[in-house]
Amino acid sequence: MKKRREVRMSQVIGVSIFVVALFCTHAYAHYPWVNLSDYTPESGEILRITIGWGHRYPLDGFLKSDALESIYILGPGGKKQAVSSSSEVEFQSQEIISRPGAYIVAAKRKAGFYTKTTQGGKRCSKKGLKNVIKCFHSHMCMKAVVNVGEGKGKVDVRIGHPMEIIPLENPADLRAGDYLPVQVLLKGKPFKGVIYATYVGFSTEKNTFAYSTTTNRKGEGKIKILHSGVWMIKADHEESYPDQSECDVESFVATLTFEVK
Repeated sequence: MKKRREVRMSQVIGVSIFVVALFCTHAYAHYPWVNLSDYTPESGEILRITIGWGHRYPLDGFLKSDALESIYILGPGGKKQAVSSSSEVEFQSQEIISRPGAYIVAAKRKAGFYTKTTQGGKRCSKKGLKNVIKCFHSHMCMKAVVNVGEGKGKVDVRIGHPMEIIPLENPADLRAGDYLPVQVLLKGKPFKGVIYATYVGFSTEKNTFAYSTTTNRKGEGKIKILHSGVWMIKADHEESYPDQSECDVESFVATLTFEVK
């Protein structure tokens, strides 16, 4: 009887450790976001952009240009504008933004593997490696809403990222106390899960957010704008990697930044 209890206790402890490990890995992964020098510039200006990287919004680290798969600006009418790198971590629109209206900055980090081993982390799949703890294959996507001049406009456009947060109203029309409705898509389909939000000045602690909510079956949820300023919304998801001999987890992260006056 005592032996059975010991076996059961060891099973419970084992499961508990596994759950905690999963939670910690999920909660403490780095994630990116778009930073803009000005979210409401006047017509005739150049957009200046950096990609934040880390756990502390808005200032932690920066994602370098060679880590990005794509970055561009989508303007009124769906016109795509190119973005170039002005330094290792700084980007800017190749042309001045002349037309008033709503714009979306869209960027995607290169998808890739990261394997934790007892000897440290390796940026590759787990095939051929020894003493593997866990392997991840990550997709990280980020967007920002920019309102140029007096023009506003619709911002509920689909970029087609693996995971994407779509604002269903233009933040320029909101004030503190209002709600921003959003839709979250995972591989093009509605994502039901928890989303997090915070604003510049709320906290500089790691992984600390001012607000959270859960999306419904349509992938829709509402973020309460607790304070005026620049905001970030974050969504993430993990699932089993299709080939378990190559990697364990496929992870997805999406962020959206914007300003509410």
